[in-house]
Amino acid sequence: MASTDINNLFSVKGRVALITGGTSGIGVMIAKGLVTNGAKVYVCGLPSDPIEEAVNELSQLGASSGGTVIGFACNLTSKEGILQVSNKIREQEKHLDILISNAGIRRDPPQPCDVLTAPLPELQASLWSSEYDDWKRSFQVNTIAHYYLSVALLDLLAKAGDLEMPDGSKGRDHGRGVVVITSSIASLHNATNVDMMSYATTKAATDHLVSLLAAKFSRWYVRVCGINPGFVPSKMNPMGTGSGADIFGDLVQKVPAKRAGGLDDLAGVVLFLVSKAGAYVHGRSIAIDGGRTLFANGQV
Repeated sequence: MASTDINNLFSVKGRVALITGGTSGIGVMIAKGLVTNGAKVYVCGLPSDPIEEAVNELSQLGASSGGTVIGFACNLTSKEGILQVSNKIREQEKHLDILISNAGIRRDPPQPCDVLTAPLPELQASLWSSEYDDWKRSFQVNTIAHYYLSVALLDLLAKAGDLEMPDGSKGRDHGRGVVVITSSIASLHNATNVDMMSYATTKAATDHLVSLLAAKFSRWYVRVCGINPGFVPSKMNPMGTGSGADIFGDLVQKVPAKRAGGLDDLAGVVLFLVSKAGAYVHGRSIAIDGGRTLFANGQV
């Protein structure tokens, strides 16, 4: 098979992956992309997440390709909880080809306002209403967890990169031993029409973390990459309602692509990053936003 054959270039068959927040939203989209192409995927989420339902759906999707799924509950808000995730993988695997550090949360001010039109006292009151603990928890999940999880699994990722391949090359030459961290385009703009201060701040920190970890892991060529999704429907981001938790209203229609992102958009980019096709990409993040950041800064 030629090296540029699509079945070789983008293959993840038989690779071992862990996806945090892998039972809903962007995480389950990525899991679908991997399992339908023959990967062995571990997905973890909160005990309250639909873990069993996700595993059943993913297992059916992977049946024809040999993809398999194992689901378990996890808590990423402490070193102890992250170590338990690491130990869970170590109990079953000698190496880890792919870490998708995806779990994230968003905490909006409990006292919302129209940030474009609110008088100063109203805007100030809204910003002040943000709970201090919400900021702390957002950093715990959206930034700190990516750091500790990547470090905890570094040796297993390096072992994947050291695997001897049939052609005499190393696993790293085929894209094995890679971390993909989910950020957001909220880190790339300062749009004033929505208020996601704590969320956007944690995601900006996450973008820099991608580069920092990539530099630290470079001696073993354990790659660290990021993705910055735009509008993608999820429990966190219900799209198109224009009310309640959907703070985006009709903004999706203003995206140049004229739609929200979906399964193929997310899975396609991740398959590129974690396969031989992306084996030369390291320390960089890719925006998957349909052109949203072309107009978001200074948006009115």
